[in-house]
Amino acid sequence: MVSSYSRTRERNQNLFAAWEKLDPKVFDTLNVSLEATKAAQTGLQGYIVLPGMPDYNEDRKIFNPIFDSYPVMIIYCEVESDVAIALDYATTCGLLFCLRSGGHCTAGFSTGPGVLIDVKSLDSVHIDPLVKTATVGCGVDFGSFNKTLNQYGLHVPGGECPDVCIGGYVQGGGYGFTSVKYGMNCDNVLSMRVMLADGSIVTASKQQNVDLMWAMLGGTGGNFGVLLSVTYQLHDLDTAYGWALIWKLDTPDDIQKAADAMMLLQSDYMLSGNCDPNMTIQVSLCFQSQIYVDQPPPPNTPLTPFFMVRGLYVGSSEDGAQAIAPLQALPGCITQWTKTARYIVLNDELLNVPQSMPMLDQIPFEDKASRYVEAMLTNADWYELIAYFTLAPVNMAYMYLEFYGGAINSVPTYDTAFVHRNAAYDAVMDVYWVDSDDQAKCEAFLDGWKALMEPHWNGEIYQNYASLSAPDYTVNYWGGAVPFLSLIKTKYDPNNVFTFAQQVPQVSVLGDAAPDLSDFPEHLVKAARGDINFAGGVMGANASLLASKSAD
Repeated sequence: MVSSYSRTRERNQNLFAAWEKLDPKVFDTLNVSLEATKAAQTGLQGYIVLPGMPDYNEDRKIFNPIFDSYPVMIIYCEVESDVAIALDYATTCGLLFCLRSGGHCTAGFSTGPGVLIDVKSLDSVHIDPLVKTATVGCGVDFGSFNKTLNQYGLHVPGGECPDVCIGGYVQGGGYGFTSVKYGMNCDNVLSMRVMLADGSIVTASKQQNVDLMWAMLGGTGGNFGVLLSVTYQLHDLDTAYGWALIWKLDTPDDIQKAADAMMLLQSDYMLSGNCDPNMTIQVSLCFQSQIYVDQPPPPNTPLTPFFMVRGLYVGSSEDGAQAIAPLQALPGCITQWTKTARYIVLNDELLNVPQSMPMLDQIPFEDKASRYVEAMLTNADWYELIAYFTLAPVNMAYMYLEFYGGAINSVPTYDTAFVHRNAAYDAVMDVYWVDSDDQAKCEAFLDGWKALMEPHWNGEIYQNYASLSAPDYTVNYWGGAVPFLSLIKTKYDPNNVFTFAQQVPQVSVLGDAAPDLSDFPEHLVKAARGDINFAGGVMGANASLLASKSAD
């Protein structure tokens, strides 16, 4: 090959030729210049997609089609320097921007009308089996990550969906089927590399910029900077024990049996009673047509509601079987399967065998709500909630309870920005529809569920299940941590460059009164009031400005 040849240069020339053929009004409408866009593209290893280009309409989409934004442009970042170029381009042009790794944000914040900065290609994975750590890029999805970890017999709690990426997941906490044993995903973080608004790269760890690390472990993605990579402490995990139990919900008597099962789960498998820290449980209510793994239903068998208890036990199959025996002995319980297998197998089968939960044959529209619960419910309460689910207007509805306890709840409330450490479980209702005519009744059903949950709700919402309908998102997501998060937001993003509908507010928004930080560890408060530590990173053009503002 001729040494002066460059595929990147050839690609850019082809892009420029395509852009020059676009209607000039495109750039006028976008309020950007063709020349500035060319200049940005010249510095990129990745590439820019503009409206009017063949791939734009597909590339702008995220996981939930209810969020149907048309970004000014999409900048695909292949290397970290691309992220700096994208940030500089957006801020210089006075454009809003959003960040997308997997595109699974339940409130749609991974798309918008400004510049969409896509970091999915920052997907490197490095495993050090000697010290049992993994350093992964923000664009790594859990399907790839778990396959890599499986080779080494190592593990970190991860997302149940294989398409979910590290970037947003870890910053919202990160719950999975081993979280009661090993904690939230964020509880296993050793360090993070973060790009600030001016292109600076800093390390956040327990030794350096500890306040930033604290904030990004639950403070929600897109608030303080661009998460570039994460280093995790890993755990040995060879095989585990999984199970799937199911109850029919065809009659009032069936519903009563499910309510009785919830009473046993509540007394012996939650925070109090005989909760086993080796076991993570998820209760699911959804519509299915198949009960037994080896007995597929006849064609066109209607979907009907079921109550299911599924989980994973980190330990021997004998101990796991003993742990679930009281549930199996309950009236109406049918054991669908039990299995000892690698985590990667169980994580998939817990959601998909014998049928997927929920049953979807295409990507639907979706809305959801999360409600944390600490209080114990009565049998009548459980009956009411389960009976309500059976009335779902579209048979794709999916309600689930993610049980907490163990390692999740052993962390003090303000040790990280993920503050939901007193919950017994996170109750979630998902509604899906394909036909637009069904949206109103699905939304009404979701509202009805929220009303039923109101007496039991502790006022908190899992920030990874963000919703634009959250009553007071700052309190719902972060509770009493808001003043401290605001202080850190103001320090690392003084010009409020990282902005979106449910962002961490800056200190100025909260008022002139000094925030009460007495509940937070002294070393964190001291760090938050100190300078940004740029050691071992990259200082951007305005790093000195950031340092001076952080010292104010």
